[in-house]
Amino acid sequence: MRDTAPIHALIVEDEPIAADTLRALLADYAPELQLEPAVATIAGAVARLAQPPAPSLIFMDVHLADGLCFEIFDALPPTTPVIFTTAYDQFALQAFEAFGIDYLLKPIRPARLASALAKWRRLRDAGSTAALPDTQAARRHFSQAQQFRKRMLVQSGETLVSLPLEDVAYFHKALVVRVVTRAGRAYPVSQSLDELEQTLDPEQFFRLNRQVLARADAIARIERGFKGKLELRLIPPLDEDCTVSQERAGALRDWLDR
Repeated sequence: MRDTAPIHALIVEDEPIAADTLRALLADYAPELQLEPAVATIAGAVARLAQPPAPSLIFMDVHLADGLCFEIFDALPPTTPVIFTTAYDQFALQAFEAFGIDYLLKPIRPARLASALAKWRRLRDAGSTAALPDTQAARRHFSQAQQFRKRMLVQSGETLVSLPLEDVAYFHKALVVRVVTRAGRAYPVSQSLDELEQTLDPEQFFRLNRQVLARADAIARIERGFKGKLELRLIPPLDEDCTVSQERAGALRDWLDR
C-alpha cells in the first residue's frame, strides 16, 4: 500500500512575491504537497531543519538575504531532495544538474515546474536518493568569478536580442524593470533588481537605491544633497531624480575610489 503520510515541502526564498508565486503554482501542480511557511534566510532554514520532521522536498533560492544557500546543507538531512530556484541564466544549465534534483530559472514557468516535479516524483517512487546536492562542488562553483553573467536575453518587439553586459549603462525600476544601454535603448526585463544584483559583477555594478542599479561609467556627475545624500546625474539621462541615501553614500564613494 502506498504511503499516505503527509508530504511536507519547504520554500526557502527571501523575496515574498517570489515565494507567494511559487506557492500558488505548487497549489495547482503539486496539490499533494503540504507547504510549510516559507523561510527567508540561512539562519531560518537551519532553525527549521533542526526540528523534526524533515521536509520531503525543499525549493531553495541560491542567494538569500544572509548569504549563499549552501551553508544550509550542513544542517540538511542527507536524504532531503532540493529543487533550486535561481535568477541565473548563464551557468545554471551545467551547474545545477550536479547539485540537486533540478533547477528553476526565475520567473518560474509552469511547464518547467511541472517537469521538475515529475522528476522528483519518479525519484521518490523509485526510492532513490540520487542527485542530492554536492555541496563542496557547489561552493567552489559559486566562488568563481564566472558566476557573474556576461549577457542577457531581452525582447524588442517580436525579436529576441542577446545583449552584452558591456553595453548596459544601468537598470531602472519604475512600473517595470528596464535595462538601459549606453546607446539609450531600453528593454523590459522580467527579473527584479534584487535578482539582477545577485547575478552581476559587483566590481562593475552598484545598487544606488531601490530603483537603480548602475555601472560606474554611467554616473556622469555627483553632487552633495540634503542631509548627507548624494544626487547623481546618469548617462543616458534618467527622467527622474537619482539619489543615494546617506547610509549608502559612503559605500558608493568607496566603490568609486578603488
